[in-house]
Amino acid sequence: MKISHVIVMEDRAQVERRGAVQVSGGVTTVELPGFPLVAVDRSLSVEVTGATLHEARLVRRWKKKDKGGLPADASELRKRVEALVDTQYAHESEVYRLGTRKDALATARQALLQSMGERVGYGEADVTAWQQQLEALSAQQVENDEAARAAQAKVDAVKKELASTRQALALAEERVEDLECLLALTLEGSGEAQVRVSYLVPCAVWRPAYRATLSGEGVLFESEAVVWQRTGEAWTDVQLEFSTARPTLGTTPPALVDDWLSLRPKTAVEKKVVDVTVREEVIQTAGEVSTTVPELPGLDDGGEARLIAAPGRSTVPSDGQPHRVPLGSFEAKATLELVCPPEFSPLAFTVARFPNAGASVLLAGPVDLIRSAGFVGRSQVSFTAPGETLKLSFGSEDGVRVTRTVEEKVEEGRLTGRRTTKKTVTLHVSNAGKEPKRLFLEERIYVSEVKEVEVQVLQKECDPAPGGVSKDGIARVELALGPNATKKVKFVWETSAAGKVAGL
Repeated sequence: MKISHVIVMEDRAQVERRGAVQVSGGVTTVELPGFPLVAVDRSLSVEVTGATLHEARLVRRWKKKDKGGLPADASELRKRVEALVDTQYAHESEVYRLGTRKDALATARQALLQSMGERVGYGEADVTAWQQQLEALSAQQVENDEAARAAQAKVDAVKKELASTRQALALAEERVEDLECLLALTLEGSGEAQVRVSYLVPCAVWRPAYRATLSGEGVLFESEAVVWQRTGEAWTDVQLEFSTARPTLGTTPPALVDDWLSLRPKTAVEKKVVDVTVREEVIQTAGEVSTTVPELPGLDDGGEARLIAAPGRSTVPSDGQPHRVPLGSFEAKATLELVCPPEFSPLAFTVARFPNAGASVLLAGPVDLIRSAGFVGRSQVSFTAPGETLKLSFGSEDGVRVTRTVEEKVEEGRLTGRRTTKKTVTLHVSNAGKEPKRLFLEERIYVSEVKEVEVQVLQKECDPAPGGVSKDGIARVELALGPNATKKVKFVWETSAAGKVAGL
């Protein structure tokens, strides 16, 4: 039966096979080979048209072997390895036999020499006979040594050929499994019956990946699915679909437990002191994502299972290696900005904002960034619905540099005890290019969550004044730079805290 359709999920896959079987009449059992050993028995589903299905089950058994010890479907390389092993054994047996004969000839020479000494003692010397016997033993020893050397040379040659053949076998084919899995169907009827089989297999996974190419003011955004599988069966020319469903998760909702809340009066210290801390927060958005967000280990589908079909048929071998399957692409007009966050980098980056003009959502995943010069880096996108805006940075612009210095001044009121911290950020911006640049500088300020702490930008002391401050505390300063021009930017903001505030 041929694999026709595969749905790849987050950590497994659902495989569908279709084919026809011949039913001879009455009740008969048909065995269909080629199923993977890791197929999940309880997930087996069989539909038969043209006959009555009484039973369907997966059967695992040892492969049938010939008398020589090889499987019936062994390859020529495997047969050659088996023949070389037998040849090596025969040559090694010959070497052992010749070694034993060498020891026997040495023992015979020792016995002859001992006999000659005893005969000389009795006065019975037969020099001619002894000479003939010694020459015969020497000739046999020389012949035996030559045969032993030839046999050992054959062993070495066979070992060398066997090693190279085994290496070629390891590169040419997968290891032969001793077990095989078959689908046993008990059918009733006659003629040809159409069979559809589906089952789950582990050892298969997929993750989304993207490629964004910036050309002028347009962005070509391509979606792909990266597939790994080691199920033991090759998916050759099949229709692939990719799902974010998680069948391994439980279907029973968790039990609710009581969450007790209690009230207590503030202590005397808590009434007098407000304890605050300054912390870093990662801004989580849908669509525009910061490069500091770690890559998600699983699939982010927005809480709803998605099914994405590949537009064409694909082939994924069972080798455990990543294989890319195209899913689709779209082109969109982008709004380009030259942005620099001086607090983190002196470089200015080209940032493109464009809508998701595709027909489906974009799952969270890595994206390769490409410009006319080639690959410029890698970023990532989060879950993005159709029509939602994406934000990607396509590398830095040569020639634009920013240096940053910070001055801090702290004042405390003698009567109220209120502490005011004033920060003055001075930016020196230079454009070494031959074309004018429109640059956006982004500076961070504190975002207060308590009324005892106030944060504000001193617009009158800023030069130039920022266009505004976002709810996340990002102030943007727009700057026009001419060719080979330099400018100085001053950004001033202050934090005012009541006297009872501690920790700031």
